[in-house]
Amino acid sequence: MSNAAEPPSRTLSGDDARADRTTLFWVAGFFMAFLVVDILSMITEQSRTTADLEVARNALYESSSILVILALYPLMRMAVTYAAPGQHDWRRIIAVHAGFCLAFSIVHIIAMVAIRKAVFLMVFDGPYIFTDNLLREFVYEFRKDAVTYSLIVFFITFGRQLEQQRRELAAAREDARKSQKLTLKCGGRSIFIDAASVVWAKSAANYVEVKANGETHLARATLGAIENQLADAGVLAARVHRSWVVNADHIKKIDPTGEGDVRIEMIDGEVVPGSRRYRDRLPSQG
Repeated sequence: MSNAAEPPSRTLSGDDARADRTTLFWVAGFFMAFLVVDILSMITEQSRTTADLEVARNALYESSSILVILALYPLMRMAVTYAAPGQHDWRRIIAVHAGFCLAFSIVHIIAMVAIRKAVFLMVFDGPYIFTDNLLREFVYEFRKDAVTYSLIVFFITFGRQLEQQRRELAAAREDARKSQKLTLKCGGRSIFIDAASVVWAKSAANYVEVKANGETHLARATLGAIENQLADAGVLAARVHRSWVVNADHIKKIDPTGEGDVRIEMIDGEVVPGSRRYRDRLPSQG
């Protein structure tokens, strides 16, 4: 029986593919905006001097580079999938990205030089000469390529994480509707509690404290997400403060403070602040 760890999955899920398409849209938009601004800047610089700044040639240099970068986007998607950061083997992750980054830079340089040479033969007088010192130019281009590769990989990874969070939130809301339970991500585990037992939820930086069944749970979530889950589970959740949501069924009494705010006493004796901004969301006390 082998004790070797299971190899990381290198299959791109449908959700990751959707996130990558969205990321490509934003990356392409950024590069196109950069190209337009760069060309307009070159035109402006040319208008300030009698020197020929060769706007057309410089535009070709920039556009050929951007075109190849966008064409190599699938390679960077593959790198993110292949590196499998969920395995937490940082030596492997660094090695994988180092190899892909080197391949990205080599292909980028070769392809953009080929495009420039072809266009020069058709449009300009004379051939395109890339360099008389290949090593020097490779180091020069690789530095820029490494930054570009790292930024795009970061955005691909970030986009996939956002898509995963969106998917988890949707699943948690669906579970709340079906089972009337709240799904909380606490540390590396998920816990499920009866939504009706929740007394209050309070935002705490990047977390939310949830009081239920005499215990307080610290969950990785937003207060809005918890409020939505409670509502989906059929709980009368009331936002009473920017940082507080309460279960209206657990309110014992509401006392005004004299300044427009209120003091909310829960059935278990705990007191929650209520802001005048949210007075209209409080249940009537009769």
